[in-house]
Amino acid sequence: MRFLYKRQPAEELQLELRDVRQAMSSGGLVLFDLLFYSFIFAILIMPMQAGFMQFSGLFLLVYGAFTCLFLFIRRSVNKYSGTNKFMK
Repeated sequence: MRFLYKRQPAEELQLELRDVRQAMSSGGLVLFDLLFYSFIFAILIMPMQAGFMQFSGLFLLVYGAFTCLFLFIRRSVNKYSGTNKFMK
């Protein structure tokens, strides 16, 4: 069965891996993930008797903090590495 499947050349595999790496480290995807994880985090730490306004405020606070942390880390890495390739 192994002989029936033709492997791709190594160059094509490297190009595919590069594309996947770029997509996984893109800023938009990271911010979308932060939105999802902030929602989960806000649900987990919200007390049961709190209202929707408290949940909304907590969610925005957590998302804002995580976003600021991500942007600070991205700026610091770009500043000290000398390249702007990391997480554009």
